[in-house]
Amino acid sequence: MKLITVKIWPLLALLLYSCYPVAAQQKIMADTIPARYAADTVTLSHPNGPFLVKFKTTPKAAALQQYGLMQSITRQHYILQQLPADSLIVYCYRASQAYKASAMLLAQVEKAGPQDSMMMQIRCTISGGHLPYASVQRYTAQYSTAVVKVKKQDWPAFISQPAISFADIIRHPSTEIIINTSNLTANRINIAQQQFPLIRGQRVSVSVKEDLFDTTDIDLLGRYLSSSYTSSQNSSHALIMATLIGGAGNSGDKGLGVAPEVKLSSADFNSSLLPDDNNYYTQGNITVQNHSYGTAIENYYGTEAVAYDQQIHEADTIVHVYSSGNIGTQASTSGRYQGLANYANLSGNFKQAKNVIVAGGTDDALNMMALSSRGPAYDGRIKPDITAYGQDGTSGAAALTSGVVALLQDAWRQQYNTPLSSALVKAVIINSAQRAAGLLPAYDRGYGNLHALAALQTIRDHRVLQGEAGNQKESTFQITVPAGIQELKVTLCWNDPPAAVNAPQALINDLDLTAVTADRRTWQPWVLSSYPLADSLALPAKRGRDSINNTEQISILQPASGIMQLTVKGTRIPSGTQPFYLAYEFTPVKTFQWQNPAPERILGAGQTLPLQWQTTYSGNSDISYSTDSGRTWLPIAQQVPVQQGLYNWQVPELFSKVWLKLTLTDTSFVSAPCYISPTLTIHTGFNCTDSVLLYWNTQPNAAGYQLYTLGNEQLMPYSQTRDTFAFISKSAVKSLYFAVSPIATTGWTGMRSYALNYSQQGVGCYIENLLADKTTDNKVLLSLTLGSDYHLKKFYWERLSARGWLLLGEQSTGTVLNFNYLDNSVTEGLQRYRVKLETTDGQFIYSDPVTVEMLINNNILLFPNPAAAQLYILDKETRSRKMVITDMSGRIVLQRNLEDTQEIVPLQQLANGIYNCSIYLDNKRIFSRQFVKQP
Repeated sequence: MKLITVKIWPLLALLLYSCYPVAAQQKIMADTIPARYAADTVTLSHPNGPFLVKFKTTPKAAALQQYGLMQSITRQHYILQQLPADSLIVYCYRASQAYKASAMLLAQVEKAGPQDSMMMQIRCTISGGHLPYASVQRYTAQYSTAVVKVKKQDWPAFISQPAISFADIIRHPSTEIIINTSNLTANRINIAQQQFPLIRGQRVSVSVKEDLFDTTDIDLLGRYLSSSYTSSQNSSHALIMATLIGGAGNSGDKGLGVAPEVKLSSADFNSSLLPDDNNYYTQGNITVQNHSYGTAIENYYGTEAVAYDQQIHEADTIVHVYSSGNIGTQASTSGRYQGLANYANLSGNFKQAKNVIVAGGTDDALNMMALSSRGPAYDGRIKPDITAYGQDGTSGAAALTSGVVALLQDAWRQQYNTPLSSALVKAVIINSAQRAAGLLPAYDRGYGNLHALAALQTIRDHRVLQGEAGNQKESTFQITVPAGIQELKVTLCWNDPPAAVNAPQALINDLDLTAVTADRRTWQPWVLSSYPLADSLALPAKRGRDSINNTEQISILQPASGIMQLTVKGTRIPSGTQPFYLAYEFTPVKTFQWQNPAPERILGAGQTLPLQWQTTYSGNSDISYSTDSGRTWLPIAQQVPVQQGLYNWQVPELFSKVWLKLTLTDTSFVSAPCYISPTLTIHTGFNCTDSVLLYWNTQPNAAGYQLYTLGNEQLMPYSQTRDTFAFISKSAVKSLYFAVSPIATTGWTGMRSYALNYSQQGVGCYIENLLADKTTDNKVLLSLTLGSDYHLKKFYWERLSARGWLLLGEQSTGTVLNFNYLDNSVTEGLQRYRVKLETTDGQFIYSDPVTVEMLINNNILLFPNPAAAQLYILDKETRSRKMVITDMSGRIVLQRNLEDTQEIVPLQQLANGIYNCSIYLDNKRIFSRQFVKQP
């Protein structure tokens, strides 16, 4: 042993000596890495690592493992335990302990002044709540994580402590959606809901980790789980996420989520990005948590990544779903993939965790969105895991995925009455994900597009297996492959134990999947090149042994029928055993299925509908529709590539049952019947103390109408009527929300209207609005709009005088709801007006008073009021003026110059509501009136 030591020391000394002169020759000013990561000197008294090494060319992963990789700084800079040969490197230094900090924190340290202090999050072991060189602000013992305050002058000593394993900045999350565009068809959620009507998430609780959503929203009513972990602030983003996950659809079709009966909880993401306390999940029976937020690109296995892997590994039944991020075109500034645009740009180190599900974003045709962040993970693993619809941000993709996870958990509990392992959920989600013909796993799309129907079918058909792997032990399974299969797919997943924080490679337990088909051919999983060059990362997947992912997938085109043997080997399991799960599916040759519209679905007349199908056929097809049970067919499109699987159809303006047909050269496929229906618009006629009148537009050929009211959680049928109005007694119905749908002569019910809160429509007891305007000849024009004339006999125009309310005139109600009266006997000053309504049973109802100021010098008239398509402005004089229209918040919505005595102002671009019109002459306001814009 003594002889070996004598021989090794001179060799190390020679390596260090040869390394140092090379470094001394470099122009260090052009390379800031040594200043950040190198120790002050390299001496023979420190022959052991860690070393900071810069390679001449980017080394391969296997070589880095051979040198004892500790940290990837850039594509050429690494922290190693052993020295490579001098011919491979530009320089080497003995590394300082700075590699234990993130690049973002080191940049913050460098910018800090000598007397400054810095807040940071660290992974550490603390005894007695004390840590040298730091002030501990918060310590989370479960994840050995603390928030501390450190002085700049104490930084070198602080980071050098063995108790500190990693340090990072305090980061603040950002949500990852631009606008809300709900779409339940792209990922086959709509047909999954139709074919699995009893799977609605009612046995599942989902947490939305961000700000609090509106718990009183009618689409979430009655299903909110309160907790002390909830944020103190609300956000519209949180409401969108909660609605996508579990909206009941009460407000309308855009309010329907994936799992309409889940319980919903909220957890604050502002104070910490670590997993919430275990009590939060257990007390609320929470098994899914949605994370639609991100930070910057963080290509390292940080504190949060470790913590989420730890929690999932220990709990086994909690699924964490993340959005991949909205920075898909950016490049990382550090790590092995530094400088590579369009790759390795996941937004947050928590998305580098192994056991979470990360969802990228697509458009409605399942094309990848450029903004969607993509992999690989920092160590070359495949991320995102899957993609889902997220055209305006990957937040929505994560929310849809969380909703589908809830459906799977609900289905499993209904079928087996046991909790579902999160690793099995992941295996089913990934294995059922769909890819276009010829596509393989890739760093932009992961394993494919989320497919809710196929995932639920996997659970229903129990196409899952489970086992437990020991080190160098094999588990075998046999499945029967039917004849006539186009593609077989098998996915292996396991919840891997957490690696050490900042580990160069995250995988701890390495399992390997192989398949042997009946023709004795052996198949390995798909693997991707992780070499950090764009052309290498873009290479198609090939078959091989996977040693970095805890997900492996084998797909086989036209496999041999018969018994197939699957083998899972525990290639490297340092301790204990590793539970694992398999999911598999078969796609038959010559298969076709209509997937949108789903059977019995109601299609919106005049709207664009994505027709969707899934097939193994090829060639071009013609698409047509029928409204008479297939006796005649009307064309929709011709020569549509059948492999496209999608065609956007402008649905005709009909109220009818309808069938669809896709025709190939030698066969055709007719859909199950569905329905086309216009959407009615419901209005408030009057809102009196004891009753409400609701009315809606007539639907030609309708046999009647179904009225709905809001129950404890969902809209429920209230009554049917042949009329286009309904009189509601407030004592009989407490709900404020109502909707209506037409009923066909054959009994089916059409599209339901958007739900109306009758108390928020600006309609009082009959009176919708009363306006008073001064005319150019110094008279007052009164304008009255009624919500309804139901049970109304007549009304009276009145003006307030010194003797009380003076009767000006009276009018009987008839077929119109808009009335005008011109008051000719007006005096100077403030004039007050009202109307008095008389009902058929002799009761009187009074409007609120309206006022008008009579200033004789202002000779401008605005009419009609209310106005629909256009507004007229009359001026007695010809002069250049400026007109400004503002909404009730003061925001300018329209402005233009006026030159003529009579001007016509188009109003089509304005939403319905009350506006103020002001006219300026030489920058001085000479006229101001309110008017109502109505349909």
